Order: sequence, then C-alpha cells, then structure tokens
Amino acid sequence: MRTAPGRKKVSWVGWLAQRVGLRRMPLGDRGEIAAAKFLRKQGVKIVARNRVHGKGEIDLIGIEGEFLVFVEVRTRRSEGYMRPEDSIRYRKRKKLVGTVRGLMRRHWKKGLRPRIDVVAVVWPAGERRPAEIRWHRGVIGVGGW
Repeated sequence: MRTAPGRKKVSWVGWLAQRVGLRRMPLGDRGEIAAAKFLRKQGVKIVARNRVHGKGEIDLIGIEGEFLVFVEVRTRRSEGYMRPEDSIRYRKRKKLVGTVRGLMRRHWKKGLRPRIDVVAVVWPAGERRPAEIRWHRGVIGVGGW
C-alpha cells in the first residue's frame, strides 16, 4: 500500500514507540483515531482508513445504512483562526470528489450510494482527549452518482 501524499513513512520502531507512549503521535493521526471511535459509537461501520487514489487520500471509509461514507477528518488545536471544517477549500473539495469517484469506480459495492462527510476535531495542546468532535453529514456533494 502506498503512503498517502504529505504523510511521512514511519518505521516499525517509530510506530511501536508511538503505541507504547515513548513518542507522541502526530495531531492529525490522533484526530483520525478519535474520529473513528466517535463514528463507531454513532453506528458507522469503519471499513478502511487512509485510502489513496491518484493524488488524493480519504481519511476514513465507512458504511451507514444505504451509504458508503467517505470521511475527511480535520483536526486543529483551537478555533482561534478558523474552525476545522472551514479549512476545506475549493481545491480540496475538488480533489476529494475526484478521489471518491475513482474509488467508487474501482471498489463499487452494489446498492450503496456515496456520501462525503466531514468530522471536525478540536484537540487543545496538552490535553489527553479532544475537547470537541463535530460530524457534518453529506456536506460535499458527489454529484451525478
């Protein structure tokens, strides 16, 4: 499996050090783990993480009812500058839609419709848990599927 664009490859020693608490995990990875736990509690079955297609990446893929849910997770330390969900600009939206369409063509499951959700995680510095997690369903239209 390829490494997602913009992500550093972690050696198995580095991965183990993160897991046992010798080294801190990057904020984005902690946010994705927290978002996956949150979505599982809400009834979404998580089937994949960090899927890459072309130059795009989808953070989480899950199934909820009749939808194949593609989730973009945005994690920030605070909302002082902007809310995490507001940081998804036009180019990122376009890249997300292209990635979702490519993944649907390749791995389409009959009867499931695609939906792109955004999970915003606010995780203040020094805290062990996120202060707030917000889930926005279907905020980016796939269109014409």
